[in-house]
Order: sequence, then C-alpha cells, then structure tokens
Amino acid sequence: MSIKHLALTNFRNYEKYAVDFNRINIFIGPNGIGKTNILEAIWFLASGRTWRTNHDDEVIEWGKDFAKISAQITRDSKNIVLELILQDKKTFKINSVKKHLIEILGRLPAVIFSPEAIQMIDGAPALRRRFLDILLCQIDKKFTLCLLDYNKILKGRNRLLGDIKFGKSKEDELEFWDEKLVTLGNFLVKKRKEAIKFINESLTGVYQEISGKSETLSIRYKGTIEEEKFGEYLIANREREIEQSATLFGPHRDDFVILLNGKDIASFGSRGEFRSATLALKILELRYLTEEKGEKPILLLDDIFSELDKKRRMHLAKIVENQQTIITTTDLDHIEKELRGKARIVELK
Repeated sequence: MSIKHLALTNFRNYEKYAVDFNRINIFIGPNGIGKTNILEAIWFLASGRTWRTNHDDEVIEWGKDFAKISAQITRDSKNIVLELILQDKKTFKINSVKKHLIEILGRLPAVIFSPEAIQMIDGAPALRRRFLDILLCQIDKKFTLCLLDYNKILKGRNRLLGDIKFGKSKEDELEFWDEKLVTLGNFLVKKRKEAIKFINESLTGVYQEISGKSETLSIRYKGTIEEEKFGEYLIANREREIEQSATLFGPHRDDFVILLNGKDIASFGSRGEFRSATLALKILELRYLTEEKGEKPILLLDDIFSELDKKRRMHLAKIVENQQTIITTTDLDHIEKELRGKARIVELK
C-alpha cells in the first residue's frame, strides 16, 4: 500500500495544492510555511481526525466555507481515491461514493511521529488512550464500532445520572445502560490489553537497541476496574455517580503506565529516555499495524529528526528505508546524508 498523490483545497494555508509521492519524501521549508499541514491532511484521511485541534473547522482556510482533502492510494495494484470534505460536517468518500467513517479507517494505515508525541510519556491519560484506540481502529472494525457505541452509551448514561439527581428519572432506569456499558467496556479493555501484550513482547529489545543501555521498558495497563467486576463497581458507586452526574469507572477513565526498570518513566526518566521510549513505542506501533494489516503503513515524520541525537537519527533512518515515509524538516542537515540521497525532496517557499 502506498500514497501516490495528494490534493488539498482550502486546507489550512493551501487554497490549492497538489503533490506526488515517491517511497521516501522530504518536505523542507521554514517554520510556518505549511509542511506539517501536509502530514496533517494525510493523517486526517488515515484516522478521521487531526492531532492538532479538537475543532475540525479550524483546518478550513480563513474566509472559506469548506476544505477538501483527496488522496490517490494504491492497494493490491488497484488505484483508490479517498476524499474528506469538511463543510458543516465531515463527509468521506471512496472513489466518489459517500462512506461512513468506519469504512475509511484502515484504508490508509499510517503512523504519525511528531515532537508532540513525547507528551504521551508524561501527558494526560487521554493521550495514551488515544494512542491505543487509534491504533486499534485502523486494524479492527469491530473495535471501532464498539468504541463508537460505548461513547454513545456513556453520554446517555451520564445524562440519565443527571436526570436522576434532579428527580426527572428513576434509578432503576440505569440497569439497561449499565448492562450495555459493561459489555462494550470489557471488550475495549480486552483489545487494548492484547495490543499492549504485543508491544511488550519486543519493547525492551527495541528500547535497548535505541538507547544502547541494558534497561527494561514495558507497559502496564492501569484500569479503573477489574473487568469481571465492572458491573459491581457501577452498583457500589451509584450514589456517588448520581451526585457527580458522571460515569467514574470504565475504559474512558483508564490509563497505561510506561515502566523503565520497573519504575514509572514519567516520574523518574530523563528527556533522552523519554525520546528513546517514544521512538520505541512508534516502532512497535509500525510493527503491530504491519502484522495485523498484512501491509506496511505510511510513516509520517514531522520535524522529528531535529529532536533526536545522531544515534537515534541513524536508527530512525534505518526504519524509514523499510516503508513509504513522508518527512518534514527545516534543515536537510538534520537528516542522514544517505537517506537524503534516496529521497524526493520538495522545497516549500
């Protein structure tokens, strides 16, 4: 699978822009020129969302009422056109036929590695949940449907908790919502733990290769409940949840801890260790997608070479050679000379 062509209309700073891709591609230009916008557009098609804002309309060029992203990809020797139109709502198309988000996810498997990715190590739990959920949504339609249904049930249950608090509904109405929440929630946790198990099998080895040290690195899922007792937690904490009008337990509140030599790296790790751990996790994300999809994802590297020392840059350069990669940079000197020689270089002015 590879992306051959990208066309943008009214997307960020691009009123009209089109570009073709080779296997390795480097976009060079000063900060603010729009390099990251190109990666953002590809990621938008891959995941159905942007990592840069929670408001989709912010990607529409100022003064315009819509934006459009179109990509031609090749899978199994067939050309496919994926489109996303942002105007009041998101409209997805495959070969000009409207599709639901779930039919788009996984069509353009991708991994994004940007300087912000390091926040996954010591940032809010939502960032780590998103890492797992987007990875799994690109692989498993059942997981995607379950996640969508879970979020709908969660919103409905929270509304009901508020109605009960103010006497508009009765407490026994929660039974239906609790049953759905438990079934869906347990499935989500099961799949997340399966992904973590795969990552943990190779995480220490990859980390040691990057860092040159003998330390161990692992992930431990940090759930708010034991799956088999999810329903019991909801009943036992019903009064508290009604008072707060919120569901306090479940996968929407879960987290995972990254352990370096058995200790939480967020509390004890250095910035260099953060970078090595993030790179190791991204490598395992690539491997998991490759194994589950049977094809290599596109690697999107947003000015990441400038964040790494020479050893880590060389390690990343070896990975780049194994799949289609799109890189942004402000300075070609940040990228290994051998890699530059194999790349199509596009200068943005």
